[in-house]
Amino acid sequence: MFATQPSTPVLLRAAGPDDTGLLAGLLAELSPASSFHRFLAGVGAPNPALVRGLLRVEPGRGALLAVAGGTAQGHACWSVTPDRVADVGVLVADAAQDRGIGTALFLAAVDAARLAGADALHLDVHPENRRLVAALRRRLGKRAFAWGQGLLSVDVPLEAVPPAWGVAAAA
Repeated sequence: MFATQPSTPVLLRAAGPDDTGLLAGLLAELSPASSFHRFLAGVGAPNPALVRGLLRVEPGRGALLAVAGGTAQGHACWSVTPDRVADVGVLVADAAQDRGIGTALFLAAVDAARLAGADALHLDVHPENRRLVAALRRRLGKRAFAWGQGLLSVDVPLEAVPPAWGVAAAA
């Protein structure tokens, strides 16, 4: 658990199939811009199949929730390909942005993917998601970015990710 500004306790925890109501509530409250930045498309009303997919947990794949006051403030999911590349997606409620929740979810998801065997990270980011692009450039530098299909692609070995972004817990 950690406190965001102004000291709202937020619990970061593993998510699963029992969390469909929490995640559906988060998705229903998203602004069109936040929905687009996360999914690269408008989501509209939460589709049950999408919600189940975002909560799917199996070897090499997991989900996390940030919960405060009984509501989901954020969600992250991660998966590891057979080539040991982690893909991480993070979503934060509009009212909870700029409080460190997205960073905490990202760190936890990268750690989980690393523990599941990932040794590289891949992200696709829309260039209009300026806050995320700026945060990634501060941490990774411009060298990690490439253009592909109208998106910024980030591909880095996890060993190149600065320690503040995903030091795996000791087993």
